Amino acid sequence: MKPIYIPKGKAKEYGDYAINIYTGCPHRCYYCFAPNVLHRKKEDFHTYVEPRKNIVEEVRKQVEREGITNKLIHLCFTCDPYPKGYDSTPTREIIKILKDSGNHIQILTKNGTDALRDFDLLDKNDWFGITYAGYDGWYNDISTSEPNAGNPQDRLFALATAYNKGIKTWVSAEPVLNDIDVLNLIELADYVDLWKIGKLNYYPSDINWKNFGERAERLLKSKRNNYYIKNSLRDEMDKE
Repeated sequence: MKPIYIPKGKAKEYGDYAINIYTGCPHRCYYCFAPNVLHRKKEDFHTYVEPRKNIVEEVRKQVEREGITNKLIHLCFTCDPYPKGYDSTPTREIIKILKDSGNHIQILTKNGTDALRDFDLLDKNDWFGITYAGYDGWYNDISTSEPNAGNPQDRLFALATAYNKGIKTWVSAEPVLNDIDVLNLIELADYVDLWKIGKLNYYPSDINWKNFGERAERLLKSKRNNYYIKNSLRDEMDKE
């Protein structure tokens, strides 16, 4: 087992290496791509969530065996490093191993509350990021699109906390579900070091993607934010 791998294709932009710590994710986001990538039934993927077998020890062995150091390692692609409602101690142990061996961490999560615990392990060379699609169909603090994920307000609180601790911060606004909400956040959030923005693919949406992309880019440029617009959204922006 080699849990640390080199991302391919579009995923390569996220880091030198990546690790998927858990077998599934309980957040049940309706747009989730992971079950298809892993060739698993959605219900199984969202129900059976546990650390991959011997994941912590296997990471330790691979780091030592291959001398992996001074790399940016992304957590995670096919799962959340902080699955809400589950013990994420393996995530903390893996971060310790990677940091002790001189590597840098890049986190992407929808559970800011649990992630706060591990900020003591991160420094100015690490990245903490959240997925922020905008409020979409929220009722009594539960989203119809991300029903078991952490509240966006909790994610933003964690992001601001990381920024104030000197940890680099980023937002993956992909897929965008509420364009106005995302635009408002771009305008107001001064604690984001990097934005990555992409459209909702494979599902219907009434968002005018060309208009949204152009407005988002104007805002990002006016605020002098670092940003990256995903190809599918850029293609919409380039249409006549």
